[in-house]
Parts: sequence; C-alpha cells; structure tokens
Amino acid sequence: MSEEQAPGPDTDAPSSAPGRPAWLPWLAWGWVVLLILAAVAELSGWDDLRLALDFQRHFR
Repeated sequence: MSEEQAPGPDTDAPSSAPGRPAWLPWLAWGWVVLLILAAVAELSGWDDLRLALDFQRHFR
C-alpha cells in the first residue's frame, strides 16, 4: 500500500499571497515614513522640512 503524503512546507509554493500586489507594503511603509517626517518637523520646529511636507498647500 502506498500512502500519498500531504504537501509539506518545503514544496514549491509562492512566497507571497496571490491576491496581494507586491507594491502594497512599499506604499504602506512610504506613508509611515512621511508621517514620521511630518511629526519630526512639527515637533522640532524645522520650518524648511515642515513647509516641504505641507501637503494641504498643494491642494488649495
């Protein structure tokens, strides 16, 4: 009798989920970096960086 084995973790499976785009984590980390830069500029009083990160003035 030959038993079929269930596929183990070392089978050829794709490393990322098939429905999730590869750029999604990069987009999320980009927003995190922008928020951190905006917080640092606001708390430290860096006017140049604060003006560069002022997104509201670009949409007026």
